[in-house]
This record gives sequence, C-alpha cells and structure tokens, in this order.
Amino acid sequence: MGTKFKIDKYLLPAFGNYRLDKLTPPIIQKQVNQWAKDYNQLGKGFQEYPLLHSLNKRILKYAVSLQAIPFNPARDIIVPRRKEKKGQKLKYLDDDNLKKFLTYLEQLPNTYKNFYDTVLYKTLLATGLRIRECLALEWSDIDLKNGTLDVNKTLNIIKEITGPKTKSSIRVIDLDNKTVLMLRLYKARQSQIGKEMGLTYEKVFSNSFDKHIDARMLSFRLVKHLERAGCPRFTFHAFRHTHASILLNAGLPYKEIQTRLGHAKLSMTMDIYSHLSKDNQKNATSFYEKAIEKLKSS
Repeated sequence: MGTKFKIDKYLLPAFGNYRLDKLTPPIIQKQVNQWAKDYNQLGKGFQEYPLLHSLNKRILKYAVSLQAIPFNPARDIIVPRRKEKKGQKLKYLDDDNLKKFLTYLEQLPNTYKNFYDTVLYKTLLATGLRIRECLALEWSDIDLKNGTLDVNKTLNIIKEITGPKTKSSIRVIDLDNKTVLMLRLYKARQSQIGKEMGLTYEKVFSNSFDKHIDARMLSFRLVKHLERAGCPRFTFHAFRHTHASILLNAGLPYKEIQTRLGHAKLSMTMDIYSHLSKDNQKNATSFYEKAIEKLKSS
C-alpha cells in the first residue's frame, strides 16, 4: 500500500476538510482512536493504522518547516496498541525451525551483508529486542567489557530516533558470552570497512554510510533468507517471541521475562506467552506424578 493510496484513502477523508491552522490535537487524537477502534474492535479498517498517524505527523512536520503552522498538532498523539486478533496464532520458531535457520545462517557465504544479517538476527534472538529498538542501537549503548546492552531509544517508521515505546521499555539487558564475542567480531569487521571509507561507525546496524536502515527493507531480506532456509515466513517480532519462549521453557520466572522484554505489566507477559510454556506444563505433570509416587512410597 503506497503513500499516495494512504493519503487518498484515509488521510484526506479524515482531515481534508480542515484548514491547517484548525487541525488541533483533539481532532487528530479522535481520528486515531477511531482508526484503532475500527481495527481492534470492529474487525475492519487498516491493520497498520499506526502508519497512518506517522504519515500524517510527517506531513504536518513539513508544514511547520514551511511556517504554515506554528507547531505540529500530531506530535503528542497517543496511538492505541494494535490488538492481536482472536484465534491468531503467535508466531515463533519452534526447536526444529530454529535449528534449521541457525544452521542455514552458519553456512552462508562470508560476505559482509550476510554477516550483518546474521548478527542482526542472532542479536534479536539473544535479547528479545523489538526490531526498531535494535536498529536504533549505537555502540555507546553496548558495554562489551561487562556484557550489557542499554535500551533507551527506538527508530520510528520515518527513520527518526524517538524515546522508547513505554517507560518500562528503558532497560539494561545482560548479554551471554557468545553474543558478546559475536558483537566484538562484527564491530571489528565494521570498523575495517569504515577505515576503507573514511568513516567511524557510531550506529550498530547502519547502512554503509552510518545512516539508519529502513526496517521494511530488512524485512524483505529476512523473507528471502527464510525461503532459502526452508522455514515458514515470519516477521522480526518472531525472534522476540522465540526469545521469550526459550527463557520460559528454561524456567525463568515471568517477572524476569517481563523486565527483559520491557513490558509495562506482568499481566501482558503472561497473557502473551503463557501458552508457549509447553515444556513447563509437561514438567508440572512430571512433578505431580513424582510427588504422588513419593507419597505412596512413604
């Protein structure tokens, strides 16, 4: 769905009858709420309604730069969360597909592009970061000596750095030793390329000119890798779900997973991931059987 279509289909019908100086935050907030309601409650409308707000915000920002309006009325609008459709299965990599995908990555030709993609995917898998949190990372956010990663910003759809999704999204994540080593090797290789181009890279996952990369473009590359690996298609968010599933089945408490993922509420973590704890459910049955047997033998 192109930009022109979004403007003609959604933005003009919503705001086209208003003069720029009459377009106020309450008017915009009401419309954004309606887009969210159409999708979340009525089962119609545009699934990616947050993109409509981002586009409108960008247009109004340009109007400010032209001095057509004194401030951007869309700047502080709150976009309601998009709800997962009932019956929609949470996508994550099960053990077989995870093993298949990791094996595929290890066998890729040793080009910088492949190395970049591999490090990105494995970082997402090892941290549970949202893709736009990961793309916003700078090397100053990663302490390779102490093995920590500071999440303090995100990259929006128009490649601007903004504050995290919520206050709870600001967090420090511990890194495992293999991920630290991988990032060290990646940084060294990135630095070598930077020397050849006369650049010092500040961003972790930038393009060749140390500029932010569009997550949608990287999504196309992910789809191609999945097809070649023989894995089902999924989005970057599946790495986050897979990370949570691995931790959950390893026995990590929900509270720890909540903190690591940056969820605002524990109930959110439990609502999303409780059905993924298949191994723990089996363990619970095993513990019960053992307890009964012990009781019988006592």
